[in-house]
Amino acid sequence: MSPRLKDLVDVLLKLALVAGLIVFLYFYATGRAVGRYLYIANGELEYVMDTATGVIYQGGYSMNHITGQESSGGKPRK
Repeated sequence: MSPRLKDLVDVLLKLALVAGLIVFLYFYATGRAVGRYLYIANGELEYVMDTATGVIYQGGYSMNHITGQESSGGKPRK
């Protein structure tokens, strides 16, 4: 194999790896929001938890389970 052809193949391989990484990161970033909310059923109690912020919502109320702050507007207080 000639050195020029070997260099061309090397450059194409590196470009393909970079393009593959970009495609992977794009799909990872767009798919990250899918499944953000987690449904929790504990006996008769039902909750929805925002896994990105850690806020638990139930019946119009919310609670940040990390800080323990509660809110009645469905949105956590800051």
